Amino acid sequence: MLKKFKKNLNHFLAVLVCLNLMLSLSVISNIYEFRIVFSQNEKLNLIKESLIFDTDLLLHQLEEEKNQLTLRKVAVSKLNMITPSAINIVTIRREK
Repeated sequence: MLKKFKKNLNHFLAVLVCLNLMLSLSVISNIYEFRIVFSQNEKLNLIKESLIFDTDLLLHQLEEEKNQLTLRKVAVSKLNMITPSAINIVTIRREK
């Protein structure tokens, strides 16, 4: 009976060692995948920050263009200003 118990105990320990090895390999694999995904996530965050900066810059430029168009509309409609033609342009030169 003692031999059978030792045999069962040895079998049980072998199964536990194999299970421990498999779980350890699984943990190592998960850690490796996590590091890869984390690295990719950091790269995407950098790209996102760059795109946000570019978007803000473009929105600022769009706002400037919109302001210029608004100024032109006000100048034409309310102040009756016109775009000068070649005849209306006066060039002043300074003589030495």
